[in-house]
Amino acid sequence: MEVLLYLPWQKERVAETAVADVKDTFRLVTKEEAASRKKLLIATTKTDEFGNFEFEVDEKYSKTAFDIDFICGTVPGVPPKPRKEPLQFHLTTIYPQWRNATANENYFYKWAYCLSAKWWCYIRGHYFDAWVICGHLRNCDTGTPIANASVTAWDADFLTDDNLGTAITDASGHFRIDYTSLQFKQTFLSPWINVETDPGPGLTFQSGPDVYFKVVLGGVTLIDEKKANARKNVGYCLCVNLCSKVHVGDTDDNFPSAWTGIGDAFNITTGVGPEEFDADGYAGGSSKYALYSHIRLTGQAAPKSAAGNPIEYRFLISDVTTPNGGAAPALVNFTKIVGVTPGLFVPGKVAKLTRKVFPFSDYSVTSDQSDFDANGWFDINNAVNRKLTALGEPMSNFWFIEEDTLIKIDTTALTTAPNVPSAAASVGNPVPAANKIPIEKFAIRFEIREVVNKPLNQFNVVTGSGKTLNSAIMNNNPMFFKLSVTELEATGLCTPISGTVHAKYTVYHPHLASASLHLNNNSGTVNKDVNDGFLTVALKTPGNTNPLVDGGANNNLQLNASPNDLTRCTYSLKLYARARLHNGESPISDSGPIEQLFFYDI
Repeated sequence: MEVLLYLPWQKERVAETAVADVKDTFRLVTKEEAASRKKLLIATTKTDEFGNFEFEVDEKYSKTAFDIDFICGTVPGVPPKPRKEPLQFHLTTIYPQWRNATANENYFYKWAYCLSAKWWCYIRGHYFDAWVICGHLRNCDTGTPIANASVTAWDADFLTDDNLGTAITDASGHFRIDYTSLQFKQTFLSPWINVETDPGPGLTFQSGPDVYFKVVLGGVTLIDEKKANARKNVGYCLCVNLCSKVHVGDTDDNFPSAWTGIGDAFNITTGVGPEEFDADGYAGGSSKYALYSHIRLTGQAAPKSAAGNPIEYRFLISDVTTPNGGAAPALVNFTKIVGVTPGLFVPGKVAKLTRKVFPFSDYSVTSDQSDFDANGWFDINNAVNRKLTALGEPMSNFWFIEEDTLIKIDTTALTTAPNVPSAAASVGNPVPAANKIPIEKFAIRFEIREVVNKPLNQFNVVTGSGKTLNSAIMNNNPMFFKLSVTELEATGLCTPISGTVHAKYTVYHPHLASASLHLNNNSGTVNKDVNDGFLTVALKTPGNTNPLVDGGANNNLQLNASPNDLTRCTYSLKLYARARLHNGESPISDSGPIEQLFFYDI
């Protein structure tokens, strides 16, 4: 910065302004004022990289006050292009109290001032359109800084969210993102029309971005904020403290251990929220999902205790369940053990190693059957050491990142209900009660311990051991559904048909979410859903959540209306269905379609 030293401009106010707080005297200097004060300018100088500056003045000014201004032609960050006309700001008037250390030295006076963040942010943003986000990233539990993480700031908008920029945290966890208003005023009409819009009902226009963050390190998501977490209409400067529950450090760091969820979608808490289990064992609160396929049991567990002893954990399964929110099943019922019971364990990523120096390479740590002992106790240190051996490097070269996955299991090793036999129901008829699939529930128990001396069976129970999900509904049965066109049953699949056309269908699953029947022709003149008392809009969107509604059938569903809306053409009739099944990451997709083709000839 260029600093300017003036004789006082308003001599009659010297006594008043010399004692005033800078916040009361700070102002933008107009061109007219700068011109009128030009003859009062004594000297100019430049600040160094620390903001220090120095003037030497003649002793004839030893009895006078001074005005101090500075010139601002550009600011750090973006945009790098300076203003065509630099701005001049007045700081204050000072009245030096000169002193010297010895008789042989010049007299000196020291004055220091820190420009307030409020003023500096206003100058940057208002005059240079330079916006900034800065902050720190730390671990929520320990407060330890997290370095080398990629922090991306997003602006929540009505249509498309704007990427404001990405920065990498330094050794202290600090990051800084510079951006301009153009980056958060993007619209589908940009670059012709740029404006900031807010998400939510209506279309509102505000001055600042609504900022939320995504943070990733080594491919592991540390923070995943949503639009709902956005800080509304932030100013030119935003300072934030972000924290992540994911542990990043050394394997001998101690941090709290806990089993907390199923995949990314569900917490093992009881309630009606979209991330919770209800009392019966359905996941997703009111969505009532059953678990299927491979699921991740998620949370965190320190590799070692504060004393440096290994930490081990295991998961046990019980066929006996109790309602969630109540007392857990008796321990004697947990007869299946992950890592011991055949087929239950599935290898998966349980941690990552990130190199501490450039290029910060990432290496996945994968669980293996050899990491379990005979009683199902899992030691992640074995998995880490196996990876270090493969790399041929010591742990001191890497940061340890817990991957959120404690253990991955295959639910097909638990569910035993047989599929509905194909011959159980002919098309158009409901599945008989005797062939329906029973609801299967399981309890899951988490145990964790500190290994003091394994050969001597010396262990300490770790806080969180015994955490139990009393009931989790699981299912791995396919959808049972059939479809046919009545008129083709009599004439053959390749025979053209005419007149009134009827469909037959059967749909069943113990956790049925939706079913739909769609008819369209080659020419595109017919493209419609076919509904009856079962195939209703309510069943398709948002989906059935009533466990008592598990299927439907119709053996006489008319496809064409009166008057006839079918033209001479080839038609496709498709039956879709979906079960309320979820693997903790995403719900299962539609089953089908089952398709029936026919040629309609008037």
